[in-house]
Amino acid sequence: MNYIFSLLLLFTPILSQDLNCLNENFINNRSIYSIGDTLSFEDQNMQYPVCNGSGNYSTGDSFSFSDLSGKITLISMNATW
Repeated sequence: MNYIFSLLLLFTPILSQDLNCLNENFINNRSIYSIGDTLSFEDQNMQYPVCNGSGNYSTGDSFSFSDLSGKITLISMNATW
């Protein structure tokens, strides 16, 4: 029983990944930023897919951070467990 539970615990994170917005270009070209950093021009001009749209963007649209150039932007990533 413990063996099955251990395997389940091991594979749950692998199987739970959402692949709806997976794009190989994003995975291979990631940049690392810290709080207060400014995005590079290259990252600002990249087109990102909208996975769950609301407001100005619908699901399936794309956006770039260059649309928000000169504005202070808070990026909040939340999850419910």
